[in-house]
Amino acid sequence: MSLMQRSNSRSVPVALLCLSALFLLVTVPVRAEEPGGALTLDAAIRTGLKESPLIGSGSFNVDASVQGRRAALGQLLHQVNSYAGYRRQSDPSAVVPIKQFGGKPPVFSRDQYSYGLFMKIPLFEGGRNWSRLAAAEISEAISKEALHVTRQELVASITNLFNRILYLEKLTESQQKTLDALKKAEADARVRLNVGRIAPVELMRIQTQVASQEQALVTAREETVRTRQLLAQVMGREPSWLPEVEGSLVEPSEDSLEIKFSPDTALRPDIRKAMQEVKLAETAVREAIGYHLPSVDLVGDYGRRAGSGFDGDEEVWQGGVEVSFNIFSGGTVEAQVRQARAKLLAAKERLRHARLNALAQIDNAISDLRETENRYCVAMTSLATAKETWRIEELKYRTGAGTVTDSLLAQSAWFQAEADTLGALYQYHAARVGYLLALGVIDADYQE
Repeated sequence: MSLMQRSNSRSVPVALLCLSALFLLVTVPVRAEEPGGALTLDAAIRTGLKESPLIGSGSFNVDASVQGRRAALGQLLHQVNSYAGYRRQSDPSAVVPIKQFGGKPPVFSRDQYSYGLFMKIPLFEGGRNWSRLAAAEISEAISKEALHVTRQELVASITNLFNRILYLEKLTESQQKTLDALKKAEADARVRLNVGRIAPVELMRIQTQVASQEQALVTAREETVRTRQLLAQVMGREPSWLPEVEGSLVEPSEDSLEIKFSPDTALRPDIRKAMQEVKLAETAVREAIGYHLPSVDLVGDYGRRAGSGFDGDEEVWQGGVEVSFNIFSGGTVEAQVRQARAKLLAAKERLRHARLNALAQIDNAISDLRETENRYCVAMTSLATAKETWRIEELKYRTGAGTVTDSLLAQSAWFQAEADTLGALYQYHAARVGYLLALGVIDADYQE
């Protein structure tokens, strides 16, 4: 084989690889605005609002309601339909009506062909079509409010999960420091055991404490992984996409309990949704009452008719007004009216319940916020006390005035107080999320 032939044989696989890479670049979709580096809370929320399947489902429901409104609007306009037909009769009949006496006799045929256009213009239908249009418009508003509820719940969920990851990461760091300190104490105890300064049981106690702390560290790390997976899922990503988060849990400030928003339940999308449902029930009552009234339509028909072999093919048309009025329906219409009115009363009760529930949620959220802030302050005080207690016990142990057990117990209390402080801070932020969600303003910075 010549050198040129070898070169050509090697270039074929290279060309295939290049084409394959180009094909993948063209066909594989690339996520828009992929967060670079660590993920911030703002980026996580914005990504979730774009990619969450819950938001996508709600958006499609809104689109469906928009089309439903357009369909209801079309019922108010004139309707034009085309038709074509063929019939074979037992006896011949006139293809087209007799137009005048003494004129050309009509064509008779057993075969009847017809085609043309039929038009219907509603003049009055008891307000039923207008009620359907109003109902479609209200249904569109309800679907939008339902989407708004989903958006707020998604923002709250992402925020809580994000804050929990920050809490677990800090907790892991704290537990790692605890483990390092215990291992250092274990190494020191081994030295003291070798020189006869402590009993073997004291070393065994330290080793037990080390094993327990290692298990706590593993638990915190695995919980962090699970929370990151859940955050990815809520954002609309695959659970295998484990986001690295960036941020910190801010400590409560003096004005943290300041109510920046008026506790008005009308701000909540679920309340507005319930109000729209009452309006929808009212339109259903009007529509049901409309069946007691007559319907008046302007109708017209234009086409051609022919007989066998298309003999006697002529133009035919008709136009007029049709009036229909229900005289007796077995009580169906009245039952439908009573049913619609009962549903209206039920919708009003649901609205009243939603308002009472919203007021209770706001009050509970404010109470939780105050409680968790006070709990954090108490935890900070306990942490300072536990740290000082451990310092004293450690000094007594090293000078021979205390035991290793007392030192370990004091150290364990110190690190437990640190973990409790981190937990109290996370609970405070979760209470703030609940407070903003109860007010209905949690997504104020992410309105479209």
